[in-house]
Amino acid sequence: MEASLAQNALKWKALATRMALIALLAALVVSALIGIVIVLQGNFGDTEGKLLGTTFGLALFTVLAIPSTVQLGRSKYYALSCFGIGVSVVAFFLVVAAIWSDGPFEDGLLTKLMVTFGVIAFASNHIALLLFATPTTALIRITLLTTITLLAIIAVTLITTVWTEDLPKGLARPLTVVAILDVLGSLAVPVLIKLNRISVT
Repeated sequence: MEASLAQNALKWKALATRMALIALLAALVVSALIGIVIVLQGNFGDTEGKLLGTTFGLALFTVLAIPSTVQLGRSKYYALSCFGIGVSVVAFFLVVAAIWSDGPFEDGLLTKLMVTFGVIAFASNHIALLLFATPTTALIRITLLTTITLLAIIAVTLITTVWTEDLPKGLARPLTVVAILDVLGSLAVPVLIKLNRISVT
């Protein structure tokens, strides 16, 4: 009975992953086609600009969700993967709402929601990307966890700043340092893994 339930769960995960990948590919194809049609027409009015903006947003958030989609296919970090895909979809629709509203980005609440979900989508998918790494040593594990922690700090700080509409002057430089360290950690993790494999072999 338990084996049957586990097998059914795997089938559903495989189906969900397949659907997500098909949707991702379809979104990219549609984005490309719309962009090509607009460029070939050569008439860049207000509507064409909004269509192009929507196309760019679709392509951007589709690519952004790739790490979560791939993790979903690996049947790893299922909750994080679904969350990453979900917030990316919400962020895209908020961007579309801002683009097609009468006064783009003039609605304060809409802008705050759009930025908030955009930051969360980037952070969650960045974490999903980092988790492709297999921490085989204590140094790699510490670097990975530190990088994820720094990413969370940046995300929380940006979201708080958006909603309070104020970034203290004394916080700008430390936040920049944290961002640099996050980039360093993101690049260091795969390099450390590669170095460890070379030293082992």
